[in-house]
Amino acid sequence: MRTQLPSLLLIVSILSAVALQAHATLEGPPQPGCDRIKKPEDYQHALDIACFAVRRHNRETDKELRFVRIIRGYVRGQYYKLVIEAEDDVASHKYETLVRERVFNKVRKLIYFRSS
Repeated sequence: MRTQLPSLLLIVSILSAVALQAHATLEGPPQPGCDRIKKPEDYQHALDIACFAVRRHNRETDKELRFVRIIRGYVRGQYYKLVIEAEDDVASHKYETLVRERVFNKVRKLIYFRSS
């Protein structure tokens, strides 16, 4: 058991570094390895992700935004970076959102939702 602990710590460290790198690369402009979502209006899964992001943002901020459309989107592994249009009672605005989706256990997490 004693010799397994350093190996386990090494594996956890490597996995953490990989996860942080994947998150950091999607923060800025699209990086090599990101796939652009072509015709996002036809890509039902991206629409589901965008609606999830708006609903989660509304729940966290007590706002009432309504999803309008996806302007552009990128996917890299478990991460979806979308620029969307959403409207409130006054006007429509652009927002940038990053959602992590784990398909194997059907879990989505809103990483950020900010004005673009």
